Amino acid sequence: MYLREGLPEVGDFVIATVDGVSFHKVELTLDEYKDLKAVLNTSEMHRKQVRTLKVFFKIGRKIVGKVIKSGPSGIDLSIRKVGASQERTKETEWKNEKIADEIISFAAKQADVDYDKAFAKIGKPLLDKYGLIFPFFSEVISDNALLNELKLDKKLKESLISVVQGRIKIKTANLKFKVTMESKSPNGLEIIKKTVKDAIKFAEEKEGELTVKYIGAPIYRFEFKHPDRKGASKIVEELFDSLSKQLNKEKGTIESVEIK
Repeated sequence: MYLREGLPEVGDFVIATVDGVSFHKVELTLDEYKDLKAVLNTSEMHRKQVRTLKVFFKIGRKIVGKVIKSGPSGIDLSIRKVGASQERTKETEWKNEKIADEIISFAAKQADVDYDKAFAKIGKPLLDKYGLIFPFFSEVISDNALLNELKLDKKLKESLISVVQGRIKIKTANLKFKVTMESKSPNGLEIIKKTVKDAIKFAEEKEGELTVKYIGAPIYRFEFKHPDRKGASKIVEELFDSLSKQLNKEKGTIESVEIK
């Protein structure tokens, strides 16, 4: 696993390993940094942790801490100021950065390049610019051209793309809805059929996939899949808004309820 240079900043969340425990403090090694130690005082622990100090902080245990002091005189952490969601986020980030480091290692082997040289060309520039490597690799899956900024030779670039695509699987959004569609127009059935076709076309234009299943008049099941997990809900809102306007012109209505 790569190690960061320098010192963490106050406010950063870090992964630390317990080295020693005394009456008033816990001594730790910062896993992400080169040769850095930190201290966690009992004043920055939860009461339950203080009461069970040597049980909770076993030698070798890893914790997520928040940096409250960082400088030449030392680094102090707080575990009391780390929320559950912040802890999960940092643990996921740490896990993903390990994967990113392995990707660079495997790509270097495939391209017959020394790991240190490969990391200097790939990992270091990304850390300097973005602070993390894994998020950049995740974007590379859908846009290989992003690697152009690293100015890699052809063999290393192709190896990196291959390993990234094989190692990182991006989860897609999968939204399901119970939909009621009807039209009081004389040719209502044809209008509904056209509405379904238009809905599928709309999803395709947004680079998504919509499956429509007929349950029993006037009820349908919509299942929308999209690679952008954050943007999928907004696309669905636009879809139903468009279909509603379309059906209103034909004496029709549409209602949807998301299936959890």
